[in-house]
Amino acid sequence: MSIFAGLLIGTGGLVYLRVGGVAGAVLFAFGLLCVVMCGAQLFTGKAGFLQYKEFPRLMAMIALNAVGCALAAVIASYCSSETLVANLDTIINARLTSPCHKVLVTSVGTGMIMTLAVYGARQKHYLPLLFGVPVFILCGLPHCVADAFYYAASIFYNRFDWALFIPWMWAIAGNYIGCNIPRWFMGEGFDK
Repeated sequence: MSIFAGLLIGTGGLVYLRVGGVAGAVLFAFGLLCVVMCGAQLFTGKAGFLQYKEFPRLMAMIALNAVGCALAAVIASYCSSETLVANLDTIINARLTSPCHKVLVTSVGTGMIMTLAVYGARQKHYLPLLFGVPVFILCGLPHCVADAFYYAASIFYNRFDWALFIPWMWAIAGNYIGCNIPRWFMGEGFDK
């Protein structure tokens, strides 16, 4: 189910690359909606809910999410368009030129948004799932699983750079921190 989650987020990433802008950001939410609907195991959907001792499980989850993203990148390699390549270039260049501290701090925002979106769905409030994804995309906040898709897609479009692993690691760390902010602030109320 972790590979499936990566495939679903990669599908959302593909539509964002093809459409771009507000419409692409809104349509990307399809990926998260399906992750929650199917009970798929997404790193940023679980990091704020699992016990801290389950951190090794999260590391396996992000690795398998990346495998699913690579599968989605194979699909993306057959969907080339000028818009896709331009949007991919924008994302890759932003990650490569951002200082590590900026990637870390901005990734915290994504993690918080993702946990609140999933928390809302657990409370039978689904609008945060629909709006959370466009919010972090339009704010330019990195999502480690979406980035895994973009980086895998960059291989097929000859834009890959090994230096992308550095911002990816910072995004994973920032997303993890952000995913835990709601439970830190809400305390016992978070588990209700």
